[in-house]
Amino acid sequence: MKFQKKFALIILILGAVISAPFFTGKIFLNITLSVPQGLWLIDDGEIKRGDVVQVPFEAFKFTDWVPDAYHKKNSWGKIPFLKRVAGLPGDKVEVLPEGFLKIDGKIFLNTLPLSHDGAGNELKTYPLPIVLNSDEVWLISDSERGFDSRYIGPAKINECHKVLPLITE
Repeated sequence: MKFQKKFALIILILGAVISAPFFTGKIFLNITLSVPQGLWLIDDGEIKRGDVVQVPFEAFKFTDWVPDAYHKKNSWGKIPFLKRVAGLPGDKVEVLPEGFLKIDGKIFLNTLPLSHDGAGNELKTYPLPIVLNSDEVWLISDSERGFDSRYIGPAKINECHKVLPLITE
């Protein structure tokens, strides 16, 4: 009987240690295609180009056109986005004649904007070209179908939190 109690106690402690980071919000599961799926850790280090950040929907500049159905379907405002940083303060964001984005001289080939989403709703794009303000970043998805700054504009950098992959695909 002693062994069973010790074993149960060890399992309970391991469960608490493993699950604690999830409850503190430092580790979370990403199931979207915007960045690799899996477990991510909030780092809160300095944000650089190419980093993945966690950002709330409200941090974006151009959200007033987004249909109510998106908020209900995607639980926006409750579940933060994970996006990749493509542009930093002072960078010029422009559209090339082919439709791809050019940011700080780099061309991003997976950024052709979609005219409609998967449900047939019209998608509006953020008006370009722009130069990012000192408090803004331009965020993109790894998936060309991702909902990112192409549609909802730059995000406030102070509301972005750098994240690191723990276990991803």
